[in-house]
Amino acid sequence: MFIKQLLSFGVAAIGTAAMPALASDAVTQGIFALSGTAEKVTAELSMETTGPLSRELLITFADKTTGKRIVHFDEELTQQLHVLATDSDFSSFLHEHPGKAGPDGRFRVAMNFPRPGVYHVFADAVPTGLGQQVVRFDVSVASPPGAAATPAPSSRHGSDGPYTIQLDQAGLQAGKESMLNLTVLKDGKPAQDLGLYLGVPAHAVFVGTDDLAYVHAHAMSADAANAAHGAHGAHGAAHDPAGPVPARMMLHAKPPHAGQYALWIQFMAGGEIRTVPFVVDVAKGS
Repeated sequence: MFIKQLLSFGVAAIGTAAMPALASDAVTQGIFALSGTAEKVTAELSMETTGPLSRELLITFADKTTGKRIVHFDEELTQQLHVLATDSDFSSFLHEHPGKAGPDGRFRVAMNFPRPGVYHVFADAVPTGLGQQVVRFDVSVASPPGAAATPAPSSRHGSDGPYTIQLDQAGLQAGKESMLNLTVLKDGKPAQDLGLYLGVPAHAVFVGTDDLAYVHAHAMSADAANAAHGAHGAHGAAHDPAGPVPARMMLHAKPPHAGQYALWIQFMAGGEIRTVPFVVDVAKGS
């Protein structure tokens, strides 16, 4: 069934500090954001103002035990760092990649924010030898002097251009690995022009609207799902890259808490990255 949704995709950002002065905003300390996983890192972010709503964001990770900056990262789905962000009312979303860390371990990414506000920025990485680590930064992007306020986008209905997603969230429970069936439709029919996005058929990002709980999961074809799970707890679980990407997929996810989650599903269609937002309700575990 179609799930009522709340959001539209937009833009956000990430970066960090422990660096020479760059006329940047104050350093923001990260908050560990991956439920059920041991916290093995600390992280810092700073932003340099480069335009009215544009920023260069810099981020560094440090080993929590030794305090030493981390300079080596494993690639996860072709990237060393996944940057995912949403604003405080969940009306905008970004999934960005700053490329490889510099020799000093610092990641840099230039971002244009859609409007002023507070953004929740998630840095999702795999420091070598430490496993997946996710850190959240809460940053403020101020209005430029004299600028008129830009209204948040109006809610949509689970679509991006001609593409919609038919999503079945039956059985989605807190603390339990749940399976969601989804079908990508184009003009109401199963899409035939899908491709892999970062090596998988689709990505799904859940953010709890009350506690900002974070889950990043990967969809796979319905056939491949019978052989492997795509939850982000496995971070980089197997998928079948052979042949065209089918419209019918399965998604395994394990939301840590009951409640309402903003959900964005991203996929490649017609040669473009598409983003379809939802709001889903996660039931208490049995």
